[in-house]
Amino acid sequence: MHREKRPDDLAREAAGEPTERLGTEATSVGTVKLWKDDKGYGVIACAVTAPWDIWCHFSAIDAPGFKSLTEGETVTVEYYRGNQASFRYVAERVRRINAPTVPDAG
Repeated sequence: MHREKRPDDLAREAAGEPTERLGTEATSVGTVKLWKDDKGYGVIACAVTAPWDIWCHFSAIDAPGFKSLTEGETVTVEYYRGNQASFRYVAERVRRINAPTVPDAG
Protein backbone atom coordinates (compact mmCIF):
# COMPACT_ATOMS: atom_id res chain seq x y z
CA MET A 1 0.00 0.00 0.00
CA HIS A 2 1.44 3.34 -1.07
CA ARG A 3 0.93 6.38 1.08
CA GLU A 4 1.42 9.96 0.02
CA LYS A 5 4.63 11.53 1.31
CA ARG A 6 4.26 13.80 4.33
CA PRO A 7 5.96 17.22 4.55
CA ASP A 8 8.59 15.71 6.93
CA ASP A 9 9.43 13.03 4.36
CA LEU A 10 9.85 15.63 1.62
CA ALA A 11 12.08 17.82 3.85
CA ARG A 12 14.38 14.87 4.66
CA GLU A 13 14.64 13.93 0.99
CA ALA A 14 15.55 17.51 0.07
CA ALA A 15 18.15 17.74 2.88
CA GLY A 16 19.92 14.51 2.01
CA GLU A 17 21.92 12.50 4.52
CA PRO A 18 23.30 14.22 7.66
CA THR A 19 26.98 15.17 7.38
CA GLU A 20 28.14 13.76 10.75
CA ARG A 21 30.02 10.47 10.73
CA LEU A 22 28.15 7.45 12.09
CA GLY A 23 28.61 7.19 15.85
CA THR A 24 29.11 10.95 16.38
CA GLU A 25 27.67 11.90 19.79
CA ALA A 26 26.10 15.20 20.81
CA THR A 27 23.74 16.78 23.35
CA SER A 28 20.96 19.25 22.63
CA VAL A 29 17.55 20.48 23.74
CA GLY A 30 14.53 19.16 21.91
CA THR A 31 10.76 18.77 22.04
CA VAL A 32 8.92 15.47 22.23
CA LYS A 33 7.15 15.26 18.87
CA LEU A 34 5.47 11.88 19.28
CA TRP A 35 5.32 9.32 22.09
CA LYS A 36 3.63 5.89 22.14
CA ASP A 37 3.32 4.47 25.66
CA ASP A 38 1.99 1.18 24.29
CA LYS A 39 5.12 0.75 22.15
CA GLY A 40 7.62 2.34 24.55
CA TYR A 41 9.18 4.71 22.05
CA GLY A 42 8.78 8.01 20.30
CA VAL A 43 10.59 10.83 18.55
CA ILE A 44 12.17 14.08 19.64
CA ALA A 45 12.39 17.07 17.31
CA CYS A 46 15.58 19.10 17.64
CA ALA A 47 16.67 22.20 15.70
CA VAL A 48 20.24 20.88 15.45
CA THR A 49 19.23 17.63 13.73
CA ALA A 50 16.30 18.99 11.68
CA PRO A 51 14.78 17.87 9.44
CA TRP A 52 15.77 14.53 11.00
CA ASP A 53 14.12 13.56 14.31
CA ILE A 54 15.79 11.67 17.14
CA TRP A 55 14.35 8.20 17.84
CA CYS A 56 13.94 7.47 21.56
CA HIS A 57 13.31 4.18 23.37
CA PHE A 58 11.88 4.33 26.90
CA SER A 59 15.11 2.86 28.29
CA ALA A 60 16.93 6.12 27.41
CA ILE A 61 14.71 8.18 29.73
CA ASP A 62 16.55 9.25 32.88
CA ALA A 63 13.66 9.07 35.36
CA PRO A 64 12.43 6.75 38.12
CA GLY A 65 9.41 4.48 37.80
CA PHE A 66 7.35 4.15 34.64
CA LYS A 67 9.35 5.79 31.88
CA SER A 68 7.29 7.87 29.51
CA LEU A 69 7.40 11.24 27.79
CA THR A 70 4.65 13.71 26.97
CA GLU A 71 4.20 15.20 23.53
CA GLY A 72 5.27 18.86 23.58
CA GLU A 73 7.58 18.34 26.58
CA THR A 74 11.02 20.00 26.43
CA VAL A 75 13.93 17.66 27.13
CA THR A 76 17.72 17.50 27.06
CA VAL A 77 18.77 14.65 24.82
CA GLU A 78 22.14 12.95 24.43
CA TYR A 79 22.16 11.19 21.08
CA TYR A 80 24.37 9.64 18.45
CA ARG A 81 24.36 9.58 14.69
CA GLY A 82 22.98 6.22 13.72
CA ASN A 83 21.49 4.79 10.58
CA GLN A 84 18.15 3.18 11.34
CA ALA A 85 15.65 2.70 8.54
CA SER A 86 13.75 5.96 9.03
CA PHE A 87 15.89 7.74 11.65
CA ARG A 88 19.44 9.03 11.49
CA TYR A 89 19.77 9.90 15.19
CA VAL A 90 19.15 7.75 18.27
CA ALA A 91 18.73 8.96 21.88
CA GLU A 92 21.08 7.53 24.50
CA ARG A 93 19.87 9.57 27.48
CA VAL A 94 16.88 11.88 27.85
CA ARG A 95 16.20 14.16 30.80
CA ARG A 96 13.18 16.33 31.39
CA ILE A 97 13.81 20.04 31.77
CA ASN A 98 12.11 21.36 34.90
CA ALA A 99 10.90 17.90 35.87
CA PRO A 100 8.48 17.90 38.80
CA THR A 101 10.23 17.19 42.06
CA VAL A 102 9.13 14.42 44.37
CA PRO A 103 8.72 15.55 48.01
CA ASP A 104 11.16 14.04 50.49
CA ALA A 105 9.49 11.38 52.66
CA GLY A 106 11.65 12.37 55.65
